[in-house]
Amino acid sequence: MRILTAAVVVFVAAPALADDELAAIDKPAPMFRLPVYNSKATGLTAVGLDRYIGPDAADKSSKVVLLSFMASFCAPCKKEMPYLQSLHEKYGPKGLRVVMVSIDGDDKGYAIINELIEKNKVTFPVLKDRFQLVARRWLGTQSPLPSVFMVNPDGVVKMVHRGYNQEASELFEKEVSAAVGGGK
Repeated sequence: MRILTAAVVVFVAAPALADDELAAIDKPAPMFRLPVYNSKATGLTAVGLDRYIGPDAADKSSKVVLLSFMASFCAPCKKEMPYLQSLHEKYGPKGLRVVMVSIDGDDKGYAIINELIEKNKVTFPVLKDRFQLVARRWLGTQSPLPSVFMVNPDGVVKMVHRGYNQEASELFEKEVSAAVGGGK
């Protein structure tokens, strides 16, 4: 009986230990590199978070990264995409870098993502996380979508927001504006 109890305790504790490794406020952002859906619009075939953050960042003008996880089947994600594009257009020149990660893993989902990119004229990188390896490091085994993370240039997660609504839009605008130094 003791062995069974010990096994249950280890089994139950394992997910809690794994959650400690997830992206969270005031913790270092898990690094990644993924292929880009819209490589023609961005000029990039793959993007890693290290492009925008850290001491060796290729993009030295990056002041904050807004990283959003989404999927083709997520209605709020579809509403968020054009809003993120507007933030990218407004604050990109001031140092905002928007990156969206799609967790779709099949051809049907890929087609929908490509249609959304074209429809919304998305010019920030939209990345393919086909096997959800990156999403699991950021979101865990459950994927609440959309999930948005704000990452500082030093690689520390500053903000986490789950879901999308008008309140989220106002919060993003306020947080982004503060991070890049305003933007009217």
